[in-house]
Amino acid sequence: MKKPLLAIAAALALASAAFADAFAPADVLVYTRWKHVWNPNTKTVTPKGAYHHLSTEAGAEQVRQYFGERGLSCLVTDDPAVWDSDAFKKAKCVFFLNTQHEQFATDAQRDRFYAAVSNGLGVVVTHSSSWNEHANPGRWRDFLGGFFSYHYGRQQPVPFRYADRTHPAFAFFPKDYVWECEEIYLNHPNPAGMRPLLILDWNDVLPESRKRDKEGCPKIGGHVLAWSKTYGKGRVFYTALGHNVKDWRKREFLYHLFMAAKWAMGELPDRVDGEPLNFTSAKACRTIDGAELVKNGKTVWKLNLANREAKPFVHPLCLPDGRCVTDMRPKDHPWHLGLFFCWKFINGLNYWEPRNPAHLNLFPDGMTVLRDFDIRPNGGACDVSLKFWYGPRAEPGRVLLDEDREIEFSAPDFEGRYSIRARHKFTAREKVEFNARRPIAYGGWSLRMQPFMRNFALTSGGANVKEPAGENCGPKGMPDLTYTDPKTGHGIRIKTHKGADAERFYYWSDHRFAGSVPMYAEPIVLQPGQTLELDYEIEIF
Repeated sequence: MKKPLLAIAAALALASAAFADAFAPADVLVYTRWKHVWNPNTKTVTPKGAYHHLSTEAGAEQVRQYFGERGLSCLVTDDPAVWDSDAFKKAKCVFFLNTQHEQFATDAQRDRFYAAVSNGLGVVVTHSSSWNEHANPGRWRDFLGGFFSYHYGRQQPVPFRYADRTHPAFAFFPKDYVWECEEIYLNHPNPAGMRPLLILDWNDVLPESRKRDKEGCPKIGGHVLAWSKTYGKGRVFYTALGHNVKDWRKREFLYHLFMAAKWAMGELPDRVDGEPLNFTSAKACRTIDGAELVKNGKTVWKLNLANREAKPFVHPLCLPDGRCVTDMRPKDHPWHLGLFFCWKFINGLNYWEPRNPAHLNLFPDGMTVLRDFDIRPNGGACDVSLKFWYGPRAEPGRVLLDEDREIEFSAPDFEGRYSIRARHKFTAREKVEFNARRPIAYGGWSLRMQPFMRNFALTSGGANVKEPAGENCGPKGMPDLTYTDPKTGHGIRIKTHKGADAERFYYWSDHRFAGSVPMYAEPIVLQPGQTLELDYEIEIF
């Protein structure tokens, strides 16, 4: 019986060499091999008998998409021929995703893998992958820092008890975070060089599991569910989480793995200094001239109500990585105010640009008056109510138009993503006509951006947007304008939930200005007493 099996192994090795160059190089090699089991009696590998986690393939696809959106390309495979390929040589990180048993077809592949890690290759290992390499368990345990022992028969919630919350893969989690449900993997740890990060406290173990626990409570305070370590020059990260398919749809888990991969690749520090990177700790508050969101002493966004232009605006407006998207009073257009709403012409009068010729006082001929406001912070969120009058500056007291505006700033999530929802209701007191004077089509919610935004990709509804030679306006029905950094995946999106029939997105080719213009295609006319309702959302991700 041994000879046919050995022949199969030899054939696999030959196939490995033949197809080694068929793999496209990527930043992260996501490996999903689980079928091949080591038989200690015959000392052979058989392609059957392992447990198949349904989350393996589903998780690999989620990781591929999520990492790809954030600038890390992924090669997903379960073929051991990859260890002989250039794709493995060029990978920055290997991700063992719920693998089991034998991961290599030959000892040469195995030696090549360990040598690559020793020379600096990063490794991320999830859940059942601590049960790899049954033919060489000691070597895998020394490399990984632990080896699978058994798991509890019943899944249970996991209140996060941090052994070390300064690791980048855990720093963003709230202190009181609870993992909904998990199959608890208990591993024989190898404490030498292991840095425990997450522990299942003995008091959190379900009573029925405690009775059958073969390990009891380890001296280090509980069962270690996640750790990091070094192997030569390489960084290794393990998390026992990820049994269920639904786990791999959790953005916090994908972000956890993404940060682990970035750390393993050496692109993040070993520890996060100061306050952990938890955006849920950010607080919105009133200011003397509006409201702002503050995280670790730094402003994430600020709503400015009192300013010399007499127009509310948002600046700074920051991405989750801290970069400020908005540009404020740039030299070429000093009346551009970061993120702001403004009409162009009402009854032929300019409410957008300063009066000619000098443009020094920044007051347009049309006057926007903030007559009342209410600011209601709530943790990291904030609701703002604004009431406006619109009228000619030359005729004080004459009001053409009223506006009620509701702005909702959402609380940032664990990744630092948040949104700004603005709902407008305009009511005409006299006949009013809104116009944009094409082809220069300003108006509505507008975003003036920093020069670094020219490096971002421009899409709408997930599809690439044609880059114009200068200025351009999108077609009717365009769902959004989205600017995304191809290196980090961070960006900003402008969406119209309820616009005018004449509404279009207007944007510059250098990605420094964009907006949704309600009256781009044709003027909007309101008779006395008529209303116009608009609804926009700005997403920061």
